Amino acid sequence: MKCVVGVDLERRSGTAIDLLGRLQFSLDETLLVHVTEPAQLTMPYSAYGMFAETDQIYDMLRKSGENVLAEANVEAVKQNLNPKTEMCEGFPTATLCERADQIGASLIAVSSTVRGTISAVFGGSVARGLTIAAHQSVLVAREDALTDEPIRAVFATDQSPYCGECVKEIVKFAPKGISHLTLLTVHERAKHEHHLSLIRHNDAHRVMEEAHQNLTDRGNDIAKWLSESGIPTNSIVESGHVDEMIHKTMKETKANLLIVGSQGHGFLDRVMVGSVSLHQVISERYPVLLLRIPKAH
Repeated sequence: MKCVVGVDLERRSGTAIDLLGRLQFSLDETLLVHVTEPAQLTMPYSAYGMFAETDQIYDMLRKSGENVLAEANVEAVKQNLNPKTEMCEGFPTATLCERADQIGASLIAVSSTVRGTISAVFGGSVARGLTIAAHQSVLVAREDALTDEPIRAVFATDQSPYCGECVKEIVKFAPKGISHLTLLTVHERAKHEHHLSLIRHNDAHRVMEEAHQNLTDRGNDIAKWLSESGIPTNSIVESGHVDEMIHKTMKETKANLLIVGSQGHGFLDRVMVGSVSLHQVISERYPVLLLRIPKAH
């Protein structure tokens, strides 16, 4: 399995490298990529004064990029990530996606600072961009979430066929660093009962009880399979708003990683309507592993 890691001048990528190392995925190669962005040179000339020409500034940016890549490589070697380094020119989100596609990577990893929802949606962060655009799974580390504690994860699922494939995908990643996984199934019972009442269903309560039991049984089966595959797992089923139940379960289980599957429905749906994965990436403070199923070529 191959992974691409975005390395930035602010050295935030150290948390992504650290988290990758702690997860102990089965990585054959980790490509550390620094992108020198043309937009960094669009400030008015007066902002630089007369101390440097544009080409000199660009050279300084490239040299700084080479330095942070070298530092990141040292850390990645310590984490046994089998790293290679690469300098690129362009825009970070598009370049990381392009390189991941070109080398056949299964994962893109970046570090992100949590920002307010409005500024994150309209500010164009790399993590948000990857959540929208990447074909690969995306690991978003948090600058303020660096810890030596064992990784306890929550895998939020709706037990859809796509999430079922995501369960298989996490097993392919072979995360030896996850000490325990809680499989969380959330269903919005009140909303479904309301829908049943609208069509004058005579026994909505019984139907929802059966649905809850089916989700419980299926969740237990998945948890057993994950445990037998080397990831100690238990299953719980909650009723309520998805984001609220995720936040509650993360706190109650003392988890420090959220795993969620997302197939996405295009740019406008993500921006105007929002999604569970997008909310978790831009608004919550814990690291997020966003799983996507690779498209067949």
